[in-house]
Amino acid sequence: MIVVTDPIELKKIVLEWKLSNQTIGFCPTMGTLHAGHMDLVKTSKSQVSKTIVSIFINPTQFNDPKDFEAYPKNTETDLKLCEENGVDLVFLPSVEVMYPKSTTPIQMSIPSLQSTLCGRTRPGHFEGVLQVVSKLFHLTDPNIAFFGLKDYQQFRVVSALVTELNFPIQIVGVPTKREADGLAMSSRNVRLSPKDRETASLIPRMFQLAKKTLHGGEKNILIWKEILTDFLLTGSNVKIDYLEIVDPITLQPLSQLSGELLLATAVFVGDVRLIDNEILVSP
Repeated sequence: MIVVTDPIELKKIVLEWKLSNQTIGFCPTMGTLHAGHMDLVKTSKSQVSKTIVSIFINPTQFNDPKDFEAYPKNTETDLKLCEENGVDLVFLPSVEVMYPKSTTPIQMSIPSLQSTLCGRTRPGHFEGVLQVVSKLFHLTDPNIAFFGLKDYQQFRVVSALVTELNFPIQIVGVPTKREADGLAMSSRNVRLSPKDRETASLIPRMFQLAKKTLHGGEKNILIWKEILTDFLLTGSNVKIDYLEIVDPITLQPLSQLSGELLLATAVFVGDVRLIDNEILVSP
């Protein structure tokens, strides 16, 4: 496995691969890798010749400096996991490499997809995501890029970026990997205390309740949302950032329970913010 920190060296290797007709898959990450990230790698390896993983905690997508400082880091273990799973190259840039002080940062946004969910409660987050993803796409020049669907809004925003700016890249969403109790795997989970980890199981149980009440005939979207909110708040250390029912394509709020819908939530358990979502179908 090759480990690269210099963008020029990265582009040289990518060019050599391209000239030898190798196809490239790209899995962008912020490190503290887990089985969910390895699902991205596994999916990439099944579809392309070479797989690149980036490990970069991007400061421009954190609207809370304390959250950035607290974000877990475990580079040595990450590199070992990548090697064990057959990653061909890991790009491990510094902040100074990605954002030279001599440059003027460019901000992009897709307002229609950023006005709800994390885009509403984390101002500036997706501008940072679009900024860093654009840089990484140019540097890795992949044929396919793989994104976990736990960050569903990110998947939709990046898909729109690629379409609107004509990036010659296919964006593939990989289903959420879950723990035995259903909690979505996340790098942030390592920050949960044992008690808060137990409380966090309310999130997957809330989705089970959502399916049960939906198929039980509940049609009033406000009552449905209130039932789910009350259930989450049975946790002693829970604060709901948002709990929304939106259209899976436009991400705009729905006024009635009909057809496909995206149930998405962001919940603070203690001081750890966890996100999750599921696409449900109203009978």
